[in-house]
This record gives sequence, C-alpha cells and structure tokens, in this order.
Amino acid sequence: MNDLEFCRYFLSKVSRTFALNIGVLRGDLYRSILVAYLLCRIVDTIEDDPLLEAHFKSQKLCEYASLFSLPGSVREAVEKFLADIPLSNDSDEIDLLKNSNRVFNELFRLPQRHRAIISKHVQEMARGMADFQRKGSEQQGNAFLNDQDELERYCYYVAGTVGLMITSLASDGPPPFSESLQSQLIKRSVAFGLGLQLTNIAKDFYGDRERGWCYVPISFFTEAGIDPRINGYIGNEAAFVAVYRRLIGLAVSYLDEALLYSLDIPRRFIRFRLFCLWPLFMAAASLAKVANNRNLFLGHTVKIGRGKVRRILLITSAAVFSNSLLSILYRRLRATIAI
Repeated sequence: MNDLEFCRYFLSKVSRTFALNIGVLRGDLYRSILVAYLLCRIVDTIEDDPLLEAHFKSQKLCEYASLFSLPGSVREAVEKFLADIPLSNDSDEIDLLKNSNRVFNELFRLPQRHRAIISKHVQEMARGMADFQRKGSEQQGNAFLNDQDELERYCYYVAGTVGLMITSLASDGPPPFSESLQSQLIKRSVAFGLGLQLTNIAKDFYGDRERGWCYVPISFFTEAGIDPRINGYIGNEAAFVAVYRRLIGLAVSYLDEALLYSLDIPRRFIRFRLFCLWPLFMAAASLAKVANNRNLFLGHTVKIGRGKVRRILLITSAAVFSNSLLSILYRRLRATIAI
C-alpha cells in the first residue's frame, strides 16, 4: 500500500472513533487532519508507553518536536529518533511509531500552509508533554498534577493545541472562513479540546494510575478530605465520587463551549460540522456513563457501546442543519450526566 493508504489503514487501527469523524471530511482537509491525528498519536504512544522511563520520554518527545524543524526529507532523522526506543511491544500504536516515516512522507505531500500549521502545533504539543514528563521523573511513585490550573495546562498541550490546529486547517477552506468566523472559532477551539481531554481523563483514571500517573489533581482529593497517595476507594467512596463529580462538572463546562463552537460553523460546511458534533456527543455520552459507574475506581473500563455510537451518528446527522434541534439534543444528553 502507498503512504496515504497506510495512514488510512492505521487510523482505523488506532482509533475507530476518530476514523469515523475524520472519514466524513474530504480533500486537503481530510488528508491534513488524517496526517495530523497520526502525528499526534505518535506523541501519545511515547507518553503512554509504560516501559519507558519518564526522563527518556521527555528526551524523545523533544527529539520528535525537532523533526518538524528540518527542511526536506526527514527519513534519516526519523530513523535515528527511533533507533534507541525499545519497540518490543506488539500493538497497533507501536507499529505506527515504527512506521513514522510513512506519516512524515504524507506530511510533506500536503499544501505548504497545512504543513506549517501542523508542524507548529505538534511541536508545541510534544514539547509541552515533555515538560510534564520531566515533572513525573522528579516524583517518587505515582505522579500527580497539583491543581486545576496545572490540569488545564496539561490538557492544553495534549488537546487544546489540537483544537487550534484543526480550526486553522479548516479555516483555510475551500471555501476559506471569514476572518470574523475564524476568530470566533479560535476563541472556543481550546475549550473544545479541553472538554474532550477531560472526558478521557475521567474515563481512564484507573489505567493512568496503573502506568504511574494521576491526572485528577491532588487538590481535588485533599479538598474532599482524602489523600489519594494513602487512601483507596474502599471506605472513602463518597469522597471519591465528590472528586469525580467535580472533574465531570469541569469537563461539561468545556463541552458546553464545544457545542457553541459547533453551532457557529455555517451550515454550508456540513462535513466539518459533523466532524465536530460526533466527538462532542460521544464525549457527553461517555461522561453520563462515567458519572453513574462507581466501579470505575476498581479498574472497570467505561466506554459507550457501538449501538450508542450509531444512534449519535444518526441523530446528529439528521439534525445537522438545525441549531435549535442540536441544542435540544445536547441538553437532553447533558441532563443525564450526574454532576
């Protein structure tokens, strides 16, 4: 398969959800967001790998960021970047990492403006995440974020940068967004990213703890009267639920902004509207399930089923031209989230 076919294939392997909404796009925007997502997923793979030490992750994330500053082909630089990373795990994410050169090949086939936008924001993401890995290397045992400010700063690097990147790519057209529309969307694009990332943090609490991180700030726990470094869920159920309700409430406040972002997109950009609406509604549905599942703290996986995903695709597609109907559908879903 050629490089573009490789990227399409691996998108479906590493994220069925994003394969759906990226697949609704067309032309240069489709290719650019496809490539951008995979480049960001490579950053996530390095950050999430439990076999790598935090200081090594920080080093490799900075090296990865530097690849985007090189002119022309980066094949040799990518091979050097990969050379000392232990790649023994057998997973789709590791296979994507091993084949980073194929994604970079497609990056260099994109319009120059799109390459510049993607490079800028992936660099910022990788360097920001490297800073947090340095923080992790300084802590003994599980690493914790301190407070809401630090949580939001982390989410900015992981997902807020993606919101800015996608808005800039979509604004380029065709047809291009007006300056006023682009400015309006930019103001809410970081909030959109933060809403999705906070939802992921809520869903992945146990898995993150298993690999040495707790992205729910320690201040959320201490203000609820417990210390997560010494107190477990059993015997402290009410406090843990209070912490989670606070986290979910924060996520919902950002998803409310994401709805406004989506409704601001003119109806003639129907595919970009759907691209935004689908992950928004899936995130809200996920929060509803997380908020009502206390087994989350005992290691249970919380995710919405395929039937729910299909219903979201159907109802949002049917309502895509109506801001009032989309608002009603979102409010109904939001009302099921226990805050």
